[in-house]
Amino acid sequence: MKKFMPIALLLTAGFVVPSLSSCGSADLTLFNWGEYISMDALHRFEKEYGVKVKLRTFDSNELMLNKLENSNYDVIIPSDYAVEEMAVKDLIQPIDWNLIDFDPKTEMVPALYDALQELAKDHGTEKGFDMLKYSVPYTWGELGILYRTDKISKEEIERDGWEALRNPTNADGSKRTAVMYDTARDLYSIALIANGKSIVNVSSEDIDLASNWLLEQKKAFGDNIAYKTEEILDDMPALKYDICFSFSGDAAYSIANAVDPKTGKHDASLLDFYIPEMVEGGDTRTNIYCDAMVISKNCQNVDLAHKFISFMSQYEAAYENTLEIGYTSPVKKVYEDVTSSNSEYEEGEGSFKEIGLAYNLIGGDYNVFYRYDEELKKTLEEKWIVVKNTRN
Repeated sequence: MKKFMPIALLLTAGFVVPSLSSCGSADLTLFNWGEYISMDALHRFEKEYGVKVKLRTFDSNELMLNKLENSNYDVIIPSDYAVEEMAVKDLIQPIDWNLIDFDPKTEMVPALYDALQELAKDHGTEKGFDMLKYSVPYTWGELGILYRTDKISKEEIERDGWEALRNPTNADGSKRTAVMYDTARDLYSIALIANGKSIVNVSSEDIDLASNWLLEQKKAFGDNIAYKTEEILDDMPALKYDICFSFSGDAAYSIANAVDPKTGKHDASLLDFYIPEMVEGGDTRTNIYCDAMVISKNCQNVDLAHKFISFMSQYEAAYENTLEIGYTSPVKKVYEDVTSSNSEYEEGEGSFKEIGLAYNLIGGDYNVFYRYDEELKKTLEEKWIVVKNTRN
């Protein structure tokens, strides 16, 4: 398998990749997470359609949304909740599926398709969101725990579940070190799930419960816990921390690039990824996420934008893409071929066999999308600032 590209080095705010064919104006402007794409596939698209693509990058959905107000982009690849926010704010246009050579019903990974169908349904007073009306899935994944196997056993992780993130002591008596993504949305998602609460229709009591969970974690670890963002993609492969909650795609990258600090050699067995079972009495096992391709409201070439999205959804491009970036493909045939027992990428250093559940996801009825909610978003950010600034 190709080595996953060092994404952490590329996720820099404002970083711009020059036009892939030559300098000058581009026929299509793509706004994406760093070089979160197969350059070979992108070059083939340019050659096939005789166009140029300008790639501009962002390192958070929030930064992307801020830049979108004052810049022109054609195709953008945001996360699921950002797709919903962009649709609500009329920043993107519906996908014309007649122009997309990909049928979600038959060609998408069933677990993802089912989750998107559930997202589109109304639940009581909560209106559903039809993500497929505005976007075409690009990658998908789930939240779980990434941990050092030389510090924490599989049995311990399976026993403790999410509470392993609050245990400050390893089995050998050493102090456990932890790192958490410094984003209120993700931190509170984990804290809510760990308390058996839903990440949608969140009450003020639920938020207080989650805040206390995070405060207790912070106090238990003291100086042995850190809150970071893209630096985690450097720190975990280097085994700087014993445990963290992780997006499955980031976990796949970390496992594939894990290095034994004693020998300096690659050793994927030093890291593993686990999605805890649902807390007793809860209704959510984990947060499912999906990055998807959308077309901006002010797209300069709507037909070409659809051609690009259709191209990236085809088997060859999707296959190249998943091998290059390591994130789970939404294309059923690609997913099946990569994870099959006879896959050419099944064995050896950096293989998909090594990264296991970080690519071959569990799916299921109890994996839930985080929803866009401006009021909740503001509340969680305010609460997280208080928790983060609380002294031990």
